[in-house]
Amino acid sequence: MSAKSWRSCRVTINGRVRKLSYSDDAIKHLFLPLLQRLSDLSRHEGRRVVAFLAAPADTGKTTLALFLERLSLLGAESGLLPLQRLGLEGFGRQTSELDAEGKPLSPYAPEAFDTEELTKKLAALAAGEDLRWPVFDKARGESIPEITPVRKPIVLVEGCWLLLKQDGWEHLRSFADYTLAIMAQPESLAARTTQRLVDRGLTPQDAAARYDRDYRPAIMQVLTQSWPADETWIYSPDGDYHPQPDRLKNYRAKQKSTQTDFDSVRRKDEPIFRAYEEQMTKSGGQTFAVGYQQGLETARRNILRRLASSGGMGREALKETFHITEEELQKLLS
Repeated sequence: MSAKSWRSCRVTINGRVRKLSYSDDAIKHLFLPLLQRLSDLSRHEGRRVVAFLAAPADTGKTTLALFLERLSLLGAESGLLPLQRLGLEGFGRQTSELDAEGKPLSPYAPEAFDTEELTKKLAALAAGEDLRWPVFDKARGESIPEITPVRKPIVLVEGCWLLLKQDGWEHLRSFADYTLAIMAQPESLAARTTQRLVDRGLTPQDAAARYDRDYRPAIMQVLTQSWPADETWIYSPDGDYHPQPDRLKNYRAKQKSTQTDFDSVRRKDEPIFRAYEEQMTKSGGQTFAVGYQQGLETARRNILRRLASSGGMGREALKETFHITEEELQKLLS
């Protein structure tokens, strides 16, 4: 297998410059086709298009959205329309608020977001209204409303819970023209998240405990309790993406492979197959039906014989149970 060819760029995330790298395959076969579909949709509808990117934590959804934003600008000469990334972090509730059970809100749970305000903003986005999007100021530790102006013809809203089947979230997908989901193996996310926590200063033991307490429940909730998306990509441990396997395509390929194997066997044992086809022709295609009927009769006879020989049922009981005459019973037992 040939080594991947990678492309890189730098973006600013939360005030920090990050280097992003993705494979040529992902860019050519996933990113650019997605941007082209969204551009075509916007032109066809003559309005702003809203797309959702839903993915669990540590699948690189924010950096991916920023890369797609940059890529859409670079592809303007090829007919791509500009895309704008919007996140959900500005809709976080205050940590002092309590959940339905009176406990402090977990920042990793879907209840930590103000879905009422998010619904209003998404409705305005879908209606093509001019609006400003809230952001989260890490320095101040709070959300700031009405900050980012939305001006691009394609908007990509990214977050963990956008396709969640839960009260307050389940209706949000109605505002999206197109949805994209990122799936991943939980084991790979556990390793990635734990390492990130270690890099931030936690011991491996504390990082593992933190992952199990805060991250694992949220990751599994996204992976198992979300609506299907229009398109799904798989996150790989090297930080790249590939398309979700087409199960129907794979099934058809397997069928074709099986037929090929069957034909190969047929060529090796031509006399056997010729005799089989001759029998099928003579029986008018009833060979399977006749064999099935014969099999049933044999099985029925064996059951009757075992019951009679073991004394489990008398002759009268056998005749009544199996709806047969004395003559038929005698014939079956002979």
